[in-house]
Amino acid sequence: MPAITTPGIVLRFANYRDHDRMLTLLSPRLGRVDLLSRGCRRPKSPLMPASELFVSGEFVLFLKNERAVLTSCALQDTFYPLRLDPYRLTCASYMAGLCAAAVQPGQPAEDLYALLLKGLYYLSYDGDADPLETTTAFVLLFADATGYRPRLSRCAHCRTPLDVSGGGHMDISAGGLCCPACASRATFPVTHEQIVWMSRTIREGLTPQKNTGAGMLFDMLRRYVESRLETPIKAGRLLP
Repeated sequence: MPAITTPGIVLRFANYRDHDRMLTLLSPRLGRVDLLSRGCRRPKSPLMPASELFVSGEFVLFLKNERAVLTSCALQDTFYPLRLDPYRLTCASYMAGLCAAAVQPGQPAEDLYALLLKGLYYLSYDGDADPLETTTAFVLLFADATGYRPRLSRCAHCRTPLDVSGGGHMDISAGGLCCPACASRATFPVTHEQIVWMSRTIREGLTPQKNTGAGMLFDMLRRYVESRLETPIKAGRLLP
Protein backbone atom coordinates (compact mmCIF):
# COMPACT_ATOMS: atom_id res chain seq x y z
CA MET A 1 0.00 0.00 0.00
CA PRO A 2 1.41 3.49 -0.82
CA ALA A 3 2.38 5.93 1.88
CA ILE A 4 -0.22 8.27 3.34
CA THR A 5 0.54 11.92 4.07
CA THR A 6 -1.60 13.69 6.64
CA PRO A 7 -1.41 16.78 8.84
CA GLY A 8 -1.27 15.79 12.48
CA ILE A 9 -0.57 16.66 16.10
CA VAL A 10 1.11 14.24 18.51
CA LEU A 11 -1.30 13.78 21.43
CA ARG A 12 0.81 11.34 23.44
CA PHE A 13 3.67 8.89 23.19
CA ALA A 14 5.02 5.85 25.00
CA ASN A 15 8.56 4.52 24.76
CA TYR A 16 8.63 1.07 23.21
CA ARG A 17 11.46 -1.44 23.25
CA ASP A 18 14.96 0.05 23.27
CA HIS A 19 14.75 2.68 20.55
CA ASP A 20 11.12 3.05 19.42
CA ARG A 21 8.06 5.03 20.41
CA MET A 22 4.34 4.46 19.98
CA LEU A 23 2.62 7.71 19.04
CA THR A 24 -1.02 8.77 19.11
CA LEU A 25 -1.67 11.26 16.33
CA LEU A 26 -4.68 13.52 15.78
CA SER A 27 -5.34 13.81 12.06
CA PRO A 28 -8.11 16.02 10.65
CA ARG A 29 -8.97 13.39 8.00
CA LEU A 30 -8.08 10.13 9.72
CA GLY A 31 -9.04 10.91 13.30
CA ARG A 32 -6.90 9.10 15.85
CA VAL A 33 -3.92 7.29 14.38
CA ASP A 34 -1.77 5.00 16.53
CA LEU A 35 1.61 4.53 14.90
CA LEU A 36 5.12 3.29 15.48
CA SER A 37 8.07 5.67 15.27
CA ARG A 38 10.75 3.08 14.71
CA GLY A 39 14.26 3.89 15.91
CA CYS A 40 13.38 7.46 16.86
CA ARG A 41 15.27 7.25 20.17
CA ARG A 42 18.55 6.38 18.54
CA PRO A 43 21.17 9.14 18.54
CA LYS A 44 20.66 11.56 15.62
CA SER A 45 17.48 9.85 14.46
CA PRO A 46 15.63 12.14 12.00
CA LEU A 47 12.33 10.95 13.48
CA MET A 48 13.01 12.12 17.03
CA PRO A 49 11.82 15.75 16.53
CA ALA A 50 8.53 14.43 15.12
CA SER A 51 8.02 11.99 18.00
CA GLU A 52 7.58 14.54 20.80
CA LEU A 53 4.37 15.65 22.50
CA PHE A 54 2.39 18.45 20.79
CA VAL A 55 4.48 18.42 17.60
CA SER A 56 2.46 19.36 14.52
CA GLY A 57 3.41 18.76 10.91
CA GLU A 58 2.85 16.75 7.75
CA PHE A 59 3.34 13.12 8.72
CA VAL A 60 4.13 10.44 6.16
CA LEU A 61 2.86 7.02 7.24
CA PHE A 62 3.31 3.57 5.77
CA LEU A 63 0.52 1.09 6.42
CA LYS A 64 1.28 -2.60 6.58
CA ASN A 65 -0.87 -5.34 8.10
CA GLU A 66 -3.18 -2.72 9.64
CA ARG A 67 -0.25 -1.06 11.39
CA ALA A 68 0.99 2.47 10.74
CA VAL A 69 4.70 3.27 10.77
CA LEU A 70 6.09 6.81 10.66
CA THR A 71 8.55 7.26 7.81
CA SER A 72 9.08 11.05 7.79
CA CYS A 73 7.59 14.34 8.91
CA ALA A 74 7.79 17.95 7.74
CA LEU A 75 7.57 19.83 11.04
CA GLN A 76 5.34 22.86 11.32
CA ASP A 77 5.57 23.66 15.03
CA THR A 78 6.96 22.03 18.16
CA PHE A 79 5.28 24.50 20.58
CA TYR A 80 8.56 24.48 22.48
CA PRO A 81 7.66 27.36 24.90
CA LEU A 82 5.22 25.01 26.62
CA ARG A 83 8.16 23.04 27.98
CA LEU A 84 9.44 26.14 29.78
CA ASP A 85 6.24 26.74 31.80
CA PRO A 86 4.96 23.75 33.83
CA TYR A 87 1.48 25.23 34.30
CA ARG A 88 0.95 25.96 30.61
CA LEU A 89 2.34 22.52 29.86
CA THR A 90 -0.29 20.99 32.15
CA CYS A 91 -3.04 22.98 30.42
CA ALA A 92 -1.82 21.80 27.02
CA SER A 93 -1.63 18.21 28.28
CA TYR A 94 -5.25 18.43 29.39
CA MET A 95 -6.32 19.70 25.97
CA ALA A 96 -4.45 16.88 24.24
CA GLY A 97 -5.84 14.32 26.71
CA LEU A 98 -9.41 15.34 25.92
CA CYS A 99 -8.79 14.97 22.20
CA ALA A 100 -7.12 11.58 22.66
CA ALA A 101 -10.14 10.34 24.63
CA ALA A 102 -12.74 11.62 22.16
CA VAL A 103 -11.37 10.94 18.68
CA GLN A 104 -11.78 7.51 17.13
CA PRO A 105 -9.72 5.87 14.36
CA GLY A 106 -11.08 6.67 10.92
CA GLN A 107 -13.38 9.40 12.25
CA PRO A 108 -12.65 12.82 10.68
CA ALA A 109 -11.87 15.46 13.30
CA GLU A 110 -11.35 18.72 11.43
CA ASP A 111 -12.98 20.86 14.13
CA LEU A 112 -11.02 19.32 17.01
CA TYR A 113 -7.78 19.49 15.03
CA ALA A 114 -8.24 23.22 14.36
CA LEU A 115 -9.35 23.86 17.95
CA LEU A 116 -6.33 22.10 19.43
CA LEU A 117 -3.90 23.89 17.12
CA LYS A 118 -5.34 27.23 18.17
CA GLY A 119 -5.28 26.31 21.86
CA LEU A 120 -1.64 25.20 21.71
CA TYR A 121 -0.74 28.39 19.86
CA TYR A 122 -2.29 30.68 22.47
CA LEU A 123 -0.71 28.76 25.36
CA SER A 124 2.70 28.80 23.68
CA TYR A 125 2.98 32.26 22.18
CA ASP A 126 0.51 34.63 23.84
CA GLY A 127 2.12 35.48 27.13
CA ASP A 128 -0.77 37.75 28.11
CA ALA A 129 -3.38 35.02 27.74
CA ASP A 130 -4.41 33.49 31.05
CA PRO A 131 -3.69 29.76 30.65
CA LEU A 132 -6.54 28.49 32.85
CA GLU A 133 -9.13 30.78 31.29
CA THR A 134 -7.97 29.87 27.78
CA THR A 135 -8.18 26.19 28.73
CA THR A 136 -11.68 26.73 30.11
CA ALA A 137 -12.76 28.21 26.78
CA PHE A 138 -11.17 25.23 25.02
CA VAL A 139 -13.12 22.77 27.19
CA LEU A 140 -16.43 24.50 26.42
CA LEU A 141 -15.71 24.50 22.67
CA PHE A 142 -14.52 20.90 22.89
CA ALA A 143 -17.93 20.00 24.33
CA ASP A 144 -19.59 21.85 21.46
CA ALA A 145 -17.41 20.18 18.80
CA THR A 146 -18.07 16.69 20.15
CA GLY A 147 -21.85 17.12 20.26
CA TYR A 148 -22.23 17.93 23.96
CA ARG A 149 -22.99 21.64 23.86
CA PRO A 150 -24.61 22.53 27.21
CA ARG A 151 -28.15 23.92 27.12
CA LEU A 152 -28.02 27.59 28.06
CA SER A 153 -31.35 29.03 26.88
CA ARG A 154 -33.84 26.33 27.97
CA CYS A 155 -34.13 24.20 31.10
CA ALA A 156 -32.25 20.95 30.66
CA HIS A 157 -35.11 19.11 32.40
CA CYS A 158 -38.43 20.65 31.36
CA ARG A 159 -37.26 22.72 28.34
CA THR A 160 -38.81 25.91 29.74
CA PRO A 161 -37.18 29.10 28.32
CA LEU A 162 -34.79 30.53 30.88
CA ASP A 163 -34.42 34.01 32.32
CA VAL A 164 -30.73 34.13 33.17
CA SER A 165 -30.57 37.79 34.21
CA GLY A 166 -30.07 36.68 37.79
CA GLY A 167 -27.78 33.76 36.98
CA GLY A 168 -28.76 30.11 37.06
CA HIS A 169 -27.85 26.57 38.08
CA MET A 170 -26.06 23.95 36.00
CA ASP A 171 -27.02 20.28 36.14
CA ILE A 172 -24.09 18.31 34.76
CA SER A 173 -25.96 15.05 34.38
CA ALA A 174 -28.86 16.71 32.54
CA GLY A 175 -26.55 18.69 30.27
CA GLY A 176 -27.37 22.31 30.94
CA LEU A 177 -28.96 25.05 32.99
CA CYS A 178 -32.14 24.50 35.01
CA CYS A 179 -35.18 26.66 35.65
CA PRO A 180 -36.05 27.60 39.27
CA ALA A 181 -38.57 24.76 39.48
CA CYS A 182 -35.91 22.18 38.57
CA ALA A 183 -32.96 23.87 40.27
CA SER A 184 -33.00 21.44 43.20
CA ARG A 185 -31.43 18.87 40.88
CA ALA A 186 -28.63 21.23 39.83
CA THR A 187 -25.14 21.07 41.24
CA PHE A 188 -23.30 24.25 40.20
CA PRO A 189 -24.48 27.87 40.54
CA VAL A 190 -23.42 30.16 37.69
CA THR A 191 -23.65 33.92 37.41
CA HIS A 192 -25.28 35.93 34.64
CA GLU A 193 -21.83 37.03 33.49
CA GLN A 194 -20.63 33.44 33.25
CA ILE A 195 -23.66 32.42 31.21
CA VAL A 196 -23.10 35.36 28.86
CA TRP A 197 -19.44 34.35 28.54
CA MET A 198 -20.35 30.75 27.65
CA SER A 199 -22.85 31.88 25.02
CA ARG A 200 -20.40 34.34 23.50
CA THR A 201 -17.55 31.80 23.46
CA ILE A 202 -19.68 29.20 21.67
CA ARG A 203 -20.69 31.85 19.15
CA GLU A 204 -17.28 33.44 18.55
CA GLY A 205 -14.86 30.52 19.01
CA LEU A 206 -11.56 30.25 20.86
CA THR A 207 -9.74 33.45 21.69
CA PRO A 208 -6.97 34.09 24.23
CA GLN A 209 -8.74 34.77 27.53
CA LYS A 210 -7.51 37.63 29.69
CA ASN A 211 -9.12 38.32 33.08
CA THR A 212 -12.64 37.36 32.02
CA GLY A 213 -13.40 35.30 35.13
CA ALA A 214 -13.87 32.22 32.96
CA GLY A 215 -11.43 30.21 35.06
CA MET A 216 -14.09 29.96 37.77
CA LEU A 217 -16.00 27.65 35.41
CA PHE A 218 -13.15 25.23 34.79
CA ASP A 219 -14.03 22.60 37.39
CA MET A 220 -17.68 22.55 36.32
CA LEU A 221 -16.86 22.21 32.61
CA ARG A 222 -14.15 19.64 33.33
CA ARG A 223 -16.64 17.48 35.19
CA TYR A 224 -19.17 18.03 32.43
CA VAL A 225 -17.02 16.86 29.51
CA GLU A 226 -15.39 14.01 31.42
CA SER A 227 -18.81 12.69 32.42
CA ARG A 228 -19.73 12.60 28.72
CA LEU A 229 -16.48 10.93 27.73
CA GLU A 230 -16.75 8.56 30.72
CA THR A 231 -13.00 8.98 31.04
CA PRO A 232 -11.07 10.98 33.67
CA ILE A 233 -8.18 12.99 32.24
CA LYS A 234 -5.30 12.94 34.72
CA ALA A 235 -3.89 16.35 33.82
CA GLY A 236 -7.19 17.95 34.80
CA ARG A 237 -6.65 16.96 38.43
CA LEU A 238 -3.62 19.26 38.51
CA LEU A 239 -5.70 22.28 37.52
CA PRO A 240 -6.50 24.97 38.51
